[in-house]
Amino acid sequence: MGLLEGLVASRFSMFVSELEEGLNCVLDVGCRFGWAGHLLASIAGKPLKITGLDIYEPYLEKLAAMSKMYDLVKIDLETDPIPLPDESVDIAMAIEVLEHLSKAAGYRLVKEMERVTRRGGFVYLTTPNGFAQTHGRAAHLTHKSGWTIHELKRLGFEVRGYGFPLRRRAGGISRLVSNIDFAWTSLSRIIPSVSYGLEAWKKR
Repeated sequence: MGLLEGLVASRFSMFVSELEEGLNCVLDVGCRFGWAGHLLASIAGKPLKITGLDIYEPYLEKLAAMSKMYDLVKIDLETDPIPLPDESVDIAMAIEVLEHLSKAAGYRLVKEMERVTRRGGFVYLTTPNGFAQTHGRAAHLTHKSGWTIHELKRLGFEVRGYGFPLRRRAGGISRLVSNIDFAWTSLSRIIPSVSYGLEAWKKR
């Protein structure tokens, strides 16, 4: 399990233990192949009803063939609202998604995630710490915005850091950088300003 996956698993365990009315319905924004939803279901110890949103058709097609837990919707988050009723999910998550949206669309997404999350549920996201350049990537993988600790805290999130900040210059995640990532995270969780990425959550 990689650094991000381990971090997410730890936070999911906290959510599951604190959800007083139980965990049944989940929103997975930018679901890709559904790894986060399946991880959450594994931690919860039961199947979940998961609404998965993504703009990239091949992700949705592959996930539809792999999983019966996901109800999948193709959506452009730059323009479209989340197609769910108010307070209809226990957890709304967006793992490495905000940075792929414009700033205005990112703020709208956070509000939409809050809208569809029930009282007592959790809104959860991860994103790079500041703007992380992307070069030569497909359109759906390009970064359009950067998010800071201050911005996320102003939105009411608790924020922790993760990862080695110089990984951006390393041209990918080598074994050395990966090892430093894990070691550095102990510091960056206390001082998120020195981290590569940010983990943010709030209870509704």
